[in-house]
Amino acid sequence: MLGGALFNIAAFFVAAVSSEILFADCPDTYTQFCFHGTCRFLVSEWTASCICFKGYIGSRCQQMDLFQVLAGDPRSILVVAFVAVLTLMVTTCLGIYLCRRETFSKLTLLKTIDVHGKF
Repeated sequence: MLGGALFNIAAFFVAAVSSEILFADCPDTYTQFCFHGTCRFLVSEWTASCICFKGYIGSRCQQMDLFQVLAGDPRSILVVAFVAVLTLMVTTCLGIYLCRRETFSKLTLLKTIDVHGKF
């Protein structure tokens, strides 16, 4: 608690003396602020911000940037394309199966009605 107050006072004087200093080290209270990145303290705004590691985005580096990850490894694009095509094929086959099953059950019902002459 005392360290945070001293940090705020020191940062204020540093900012007042030199307008070139925009960032300072984050206080200890912000040790877990950034999920996948490095914390930095924006002196002019009195807020913490993050410098994200490669492949992560967001105000606290909490989201993965899939495009940046894929750009780093060309083979991963092939894997994603293969999974997408496979998913499309399975979905199409499942849709055809369910439609034929429904049509088959309707035809069976109609044949049963014709054979017995009643419903």
